[in-house]
Amino acid sequence: MSSSAEIHVVQHIGERFKPTNTGRLLARMIDPAALSHFGMREPPFDTTPFERPDVAWHIVFPREGTPTLDAERLDTMRAEAGPSRKLGFVFLDGTWHQCSRMSRRVPAVAELPCIALPDGPPSRWGVRTQHDVRGLSTFEAGVRLVSLLEGPEVAAPLQTIFHEIAARLLFMKGKLRKPEVPDEWRNDALPG
Repeated sequence: MSSSAEIHVVQHIGERFKPTNTGRLLARMIDPAALSHFGMREPPFDTTPFERPDVAWHIVFPREGTPTLDAERLDTMRAEAGPSRKLGFVFLDGTWHQCSRMSRRVPAVAELPCIALPDGPPSRWGVRTQHDVRGLSTFEAGVRLVSLLEGPEVAAPLQTIFHEIAARLLFMKGKLRKPEVPDEWRNDALPG
């Protein structure tokens, strides 16, 4: 899937080899997207991607007082970026606690403006425990962003694929009776 914005996933090193990680999947399914790791002793975190003058970067993370991304805010962000710059969005990938710390500690990223995603259906990624009902997997957050940027019809195939993966993993963990996507998931509305 192609996006009009740059996407960059900053993954906590603790997530690198977890089979339940969705940030890696997001970075592989959206073009242009990149993935970098934070938390290693060596090499130091590379801030070069966030120093590009042709991209107006924002962190997708709901800090206190962060504005919610909607069509009006998106128009404002595009106008502020100007015609010579693309919008760019950074997803922090890890547990809620890891992402909260990374939003303040990752060099260059911590200085970027934050945006929050609009409310929507609950996370379907029951493979991992959510400590906040508003919490989403990195992939689900990416699907919501794509829906706002490109439209729900573009994001719908990504959501369908994610629902298939989630249903099968939940079935294997004994949390669903069958590996098919539950009917109520099919009505999950995408923003945009």
